[in-house]
Amino acid sequence: MIRQSVTSKTSSSAVHGVAQFSDLTPTEFRKSVLGLRSLKRPSDAQKAPILPTNDLLTDFVWRDHGAVTDVKNQGNMLASVSNNSVDCDHECDPAEAGSCDSGCKGGLMNSAFEYTLKAGGLQREEDYPYTGNDRGQCKFDKTKIAASVANFSVVSIDKDQIAVNLLKSGPLAGYGSGSYSPIRLKEKPYWIIKNSWGRTWGEKGCYKICRGPSVCGVETTVSTVAAVHVNH
Repeated sequence: MIRQSVTSKTSSSAVHGVAQFSDLTPTEFRKSVLGLRSLKRPSDAQKAPILPTNDLLTDFVWRDHGAVTDVKNQGNMLASVSNNSVDCDHECDPAEAGSCDSGCKGGLMNSAFEYTLKAGGLQREEDYPYTGNDRGQCKFDKTKIAASVANFSVVSIDKDQIAVNLLKSGPLAGYGSGSYSPIRLKEKPYWIIKNSWGRTWGEKGCYKICRGPSVCGVETTVSTVAAVHVNH
């Protein structure tokens, strides 16, 4: 409640309440659900082309167009990267990209995309259920691939380029450090992000973060991916 009082003072427009992380200390929280290995942008990653930004829409929500999958709950596993990379693809299973790639130890989205390219695709969640633990066993069955990745690229650290790629390519994958950001929205532009901490976190699993490279680092590591549906 002390932390809630402090954050309420710095962000009067935000509403805070009890959620699944309320009883954790900051140290326990970091150990449980944070832990990205590195925030370095991959030097060899393909860079997204610079796109024209004139006549850019100022208000657009992909959820209103059926392009965002349901909010997932990674549990006490550092699998947000796998969840985020898969959510930009199809309703496939993040467990495959997790157990067959970075596991519960965290990593960048590009690592999951690279795995998907090399493996040939991902299975449906019903064929490879998410368990929320890491036993080091990859049970990938290439005969059950449901979707794959044609290519992926890293978007420029620029809010307008991120916005135009979001409009052109659909939901993007990104990483944000820290558990929350001060929401002093008023008339400020903001991003709507979706996490994988369940629907009791934020606004039914989503959150509004003011735009800007210094806000939780949310604009520093953004990737776009082209998905391919596989017919059997």
